[in-house]
Amino acid sequence: MTEHNTMQTFKTFGAAKLSSLCNALNLRTETTLALQLLDIVIARWGDHTIGRVPLWNSDITDDHTPFEFSLAFDGKQPELRVLIEAQGNPTTLMSSWTAALDVNERLNWEFGVSLERFTRVKDLFEPHDPQAKFSLWHSFCLKPGAVPKFKVYLNPQAHGSHLASSLVKEALERLGFSRAWDFLSKVALCRREKDQLIYFSLDLDKSLMARVKVYVAHKDATANDVEEVLAGAPEYIEGSGSMFCREMAKGERLFDARPLITCFAFTADNDAQPFSATLHLPIRCYADNDYTVMQRICHFLTPEDKKLYKQAVMMFAGRPLETGVGLQTYASFKRQGGRQITTVYLSPEAYDVMAPDTPTGKVLVQI
Repeated sequence: MTEHNTMQTFKTFGAAKLSSLCNALNLRTETTLALQLLDIVIARWGDHTIGRVPLWNSDITDDHTPFEFSLAFDGKQPELRVLIEAQGNPTTLMSSWTAALDVNERLNWEFGVSLERFTRVKDLFEPHDPQAKFSLWHSFCLKPGAVPKFKVYLNPQAHGSHLASSLVKEALERLGFSRAWDFLSKVALCRREKDQLIYFSLDLDKSLMARVKVYVAHKDATANDVEEVLAGAPEYIEGSGSMFCREMAKGERLFDARPLITCFAFTADNDAQPFSATLHLPIRCYADNDYTVMQRICHFLTPEDKKLYKQAVMMFAGRPLETGVGLQTYASFKRQGGRQITTVYLSPEAYDVMAPDTPTGKVLVQI
């Protein structure tokens, strides 16, 4: 780790990374709002210095930096997203949960976000299993000229992995999405113990199109396995999921270093079928370095999006892309509204960089 990172506060470090992405994506007029939102979510701990080692093993990133950025490209206007884990003092599952509830209230007060659906399922996801990797995360999304969108991510394994299915089923029923469980259990979870519920997400608004999203990790899956899962989505094009896997990982393989993840979004107008389906591929486990990752992702972008993406990554990175792998952690795609949306997820690497050619995902190189 550089001494520069060690002495910075999370607020200063995060604001610099966020500002660089806003500038690169032509979101300069949204920069002030983006920094305001960052301040709200990290208010209780943003002034803490990063230090040499993380005090809490946040599961958001490989090196436990408690926030992540992502860039979504659809051929029109890119979207910037930020995912953050609230920190307590000291940070534990419960203190993080409590701090996150405070963030909810502040977002409700300052931005009018709706907590009605969250309140309905809040007790289900309050963390009780000490092995749970997280309790509650927040996300906000920005597009030029649009109001920000907010989401929360809850842990289906909050009471233990053995209770994840019953917990998600109950949450869906409370929210009026009982038929969604029929789809998930028959399609997304058909490989039994190899398919694991890992995230449950809610849009913090009360519109008809507010989504409930369920994420499933597919252990030791192949491209054909996820092809069968994604086929149930209404806009899915046959073969696109397996092609994405083969292009990103360069060939046919078993995805056993880290699992492929599918995400199904449901809306109130039809809870029997997902509104959209997303495939997330942990690209840093199946590429030699971040320059290679960039080349592969560019294959799926329009010329203008490719230019913005390269500009954003180069401004965001604190190192040459060839010297590590893990700055770009996931690549995902979905079809929605007749367009393909490709998203790349960026780790700030506040603590460590994964050395090139380490597909297991083990962090080996200190910054």
